Amino acid sequence: MKIKSPTRWLAAVLAVAGGLTLASRVQAQDIYYWYYFYPPWPPNSSLYANWNNYPTNPSAVNFNTVFAYTNQVLDEAASGLEVTSTIGGYGSGYADLNSGTGVTFANGNFALATNDTTCTLTFTVNPTPGMASSGTSFYTNYNWIGIQFYLNLDSGPYTSLPVLYGGWNNPGNSNGIVWAGSNVTMTVNLSSLPKFAAYTQGGTNHFYGCNLGVNPAVIFNDPSGSSGLPYDITFNTIEFAPAAAPPPNLSIGHVGTNVIVSWPASGPYTLQQSANLARFSWSPWGFPADSNNGIYSITIPAPTNTLFFRLSSP
Repeated sequence: MKIKSPTRWLAAVLAVAGGLTLASRVQAQDIYYWYYFYPPWPPNSSLYANWNNYPTNPSAVNFNTVFAYTNQVLDEAASGLEVTSTIGGYGSGYADLNSGTGVTFANGNFALATNDTTCTLTFTVNPTPGMASSGTSFYTNYNWIGIQFYLNLDSGPYTSLPVLYGGWNNPGNSNGIVWAGSNVTMTVNLSSLPKFAAYTQGGTNHFYGCNLGVNPAVIFNDPSGSSGLPYDITFNTIEFAPAAAPPPNLSIGHVGTNVIVSWPASGPYTLQQSANLARFSWSPWGFPADSNNGIYSITIPAPTNTLFFRLSSP
């Protein structure tokens, strides 16, 4: 896999007696919206692998800047750069953002904020027309897609970032990748990259471009019934932001024959319960929690069967 680099371009489970168990909990700053990237793949950008079929055979691979509107107002977050492939297989390209002069973020910043230590790519995996017959099962079947995402900043061209694999309902998703139906977020920790902290904290780290790659290892319900064909992905946003604050921890204690579950009153967290930890078995606790000196708590009789609790945030 080549990457363009002339001059400045590139791109808690606690078990307790009584059958009560606590489960681990289940965050913008500098945002770049892909609809600004128009036309797709302008001068100084490059296409590799199967994507290079696009210039000569757009019926096999195509790119489209998606403009979404709500009441005639452009919805930036719902817009994006769509990559559609009927030939499938691995494809990638270098996106020269703003002709290599650096990105102006949605908030007007030219350089990364000094506390930006993570980068999150958001994208949507769309069902292709041939998958329509599978209906909602398209989102529940086992799928496995790898996304390559390399960055070009003043502090360096970072080409060693991991290719993150994941899919719907997949327990083996890579760390940093989260699927919510067809909407995906992929977050990379930048803080340990060479020179990154020095440039960012000095206010001189600009974002010039990136490499995007798609490796659809397994996509079921395609027209031919084989894996890896075809795909339709819309890249939506790239966001540089501070690392998410650690979530609060649940605590548990006994008072007489009752059990008290408590947690710090920080952030938009809600208490959920489950009898078996199955993925779709979680539901809101449903009763208001007591609040005292910055601590939320619930008091319940010690359960006779195992009961799990976790904190969930939007």
